[in-house]
Amino acid sequence: MKNDYIYDDGGRNKHFQMKFKKDRVGDCVVRALAIATGEDYQDVRKELWDTSFENGDMPNGQKTYEEFLQKRGFVKEKKIKGFNLGNYPVSNKDIYVVSLAGHIVCLDQGLVRDLWDCRTKYPYCTWRKP
Repeated sequence: MKNDYIYDDGGRNKHFQMKFKKDRVGDCVVRALAIATGEDYQDVRKELWDTSFENGDMPNGQKTYEEFLQKRGFVKEKKIKGFNLGNYPVSNKDIYVVSLAGHIVCLDQGLVRDLWDCRTKYPYCTWRKP
């Protein structure tokens, strides 16, 4: 595979226990956005909650995280069909937030940074940080 994988919890372990598998909650949106922006996990989490309160969507809802990404200058790109995340053609200089089936992940300079290796999944949508 072209894109490598590295374990990254987005800074969650600084604020919450991550010792057991049960401690891994459905916070992939927060983790991916914290990794992609370099912001603190709790700051990202709070902003998503505040945004969701304003827009009526859930904190991990598409409307909420797209608003978060647009505010930071990320550009939504058209999906390139036929490539899984491990082989997805990306620039090794750019940072992407990638939407998969029921999951969001950060692809940082050719590295899939997440709690689990999701490189066999196919992207639905990507946002690139210019």
